[in-house]
Amino acid sequence: MKRLGLGGLFFAWLYGVPFLLLVGLIRRVSDPYTPTYAQAEAFGATTDALLTTGLLLNAALPVVGLLLAGLAGEELWRRHFAGAFVGVALIYVAVALMGSMAATTLIGHVPADQEPAPRITQCIPISGGRGCPGG
Repeated sequence: MKRLGLGGLFFAWLYGVPFLLLVGLIRRVSDPYTPTYAQAEAFGATTDALLTTGLLLNAALPVVGLLLAGLAGEELWRRHFAGAFVGVALIYVAVALMGSMAATTLIGHVPADQEPAPRITQCIPISGGRGCPGG
């Protein structure tokens, strides 16, 4: 049972973290249809949650796995989780490179909404008589 739990934890890190990060990065570069600002803000918040969760789990899962493997006396899984720190560093370097190439920040960006500009129903004249149609 110990091996199954440690294996699940290891493969959750190996496949789950890159999945979360890839989905978050795909959402960050996509141009979603968000007709209102609230929907655009919700889309950005979900994307931020995916990226933040992926980045936190990237560090947390190998640490927890290494501790549990050490406590359980599982040498094989201890070596796997110790080696996973190379992958942790590579994932952080890859995300940092992608972030440096992006036009906006990876976390904290709200996409543009497609809300139409409000109609102007009155004219406020500018000094000198210009600015309103018809003088």
